Amino acid sequence: MTESTTPGRRRGAELEQAIYVATLDELAANGYGRLTMEGIAARAGTGKAALYRRWPGKQPLVLDALRYALPPLPEPDPERSTRENLADALAAFSGVLAGRTLVPGIEFIVDLLREPDLRAMFADRVIAPRLERIEAILHEGMRSGELGPEIEHPLAARTGPALILQTFLLTGEPPSPREIDLIVDTVLHRTATS
Repeated sequence: MTESTTPGRRRGAELEQAIYVATLDELAANGYGRLTMEGIAARAGTGKAALYRRWPGKQPLVLDALRYALPPLPEPDPERSTRENLADALAAFSGVLAGRTLVPGIEFIVDLLREPDLRAMFADRVIAPRLERIEAILHEGMRSGELGPEIEHPLAARTGPALILQTFLLTGEPPSPREIDLIVDTVLHRTATS
């Protein structure tokens, strides 16, 4: 079965994009618990059938919408220091939580904690790749001699994102650029070569 070919009807990538934006808007307005396929379809200006042809339910749709909305982490620049590349990666992470992207922000992340299956999928498909990028930056710093072997510790890559999240939870605000610098210093403090 194909989408209608009525003039003015969205199809393919255009419809998918509208569905993603509607999903993110519904998440921001209602939270995950009250999110419905009907509400998404209405906001996207399409029928529920268009959603169910692509996704079996709201969980996989939300994950695809988040992947659509999340900007890629900046690629590490080999001409820049490990510290500068790490600062860029952590600033991008902070920007997502601050709602500077299409992702609903910290409220949605907190909402995730109530949904174990969604939280696990979010951690696997969204968070893990970002932690891998940070690990790669830190390992490159070790390889180049900027950082010591302590960087192999499994918590090294998690420290920066954890401190950013803690700042949000304690203050309700994203870390300032100065605070991002302090977070980077904290991550690198025990890994720098003497």
